[in-house]
Amino acid sequence: MTQETPPIKVVADQTFSSALSPLLNKLEMWINFQALKADWYGNETCILSFHFALVRVLTDDLLIVDQEKNTTRRKEDWIIDNNIAFYFQENNLTTIAYIAVVDLIKTKTNIESEIKKRLIQVTNTIAKQYTLTPLG
Repeated sequence: MTQETPPIKVVADQTFSSALSPLLNKLEMWINFQALKADWYGNETCILSFHFALVRVLTDDLLIVDQEKNTTRRKEDWIIDNNIAFYFQENNLTTIAYIAVVDLIKTKTNIESEIKKRLIQVTNTIAKQYTLTPLG
């Protein structure tokens, strides 16, 4: 793998405390390790990258503005499913994804595990298009 930074990033929007940083780092290391174990990085011409942002709730303005490129996306271009919204940019194999966590914060049950499930849901949806081994 020739990239300096991991291809899967996990961040939180500005409404969260910086105290969340250790969890974000742990999630990012975990998901990248899962992809490494599944040999997702074996073909350097087809390395999928993901930029996950944890948000409290999904709102229409999140789905319209792609914060990475500061470009406007039509809401119809996004895949939205139960506290997850993502947009795949085929031209550069990059997925921008928002993971809403307000439901997890309210119930306070296994938040880390539930976030992992949502990360896996997005990554596997895109990986399926490239016949990569699903992450588990």
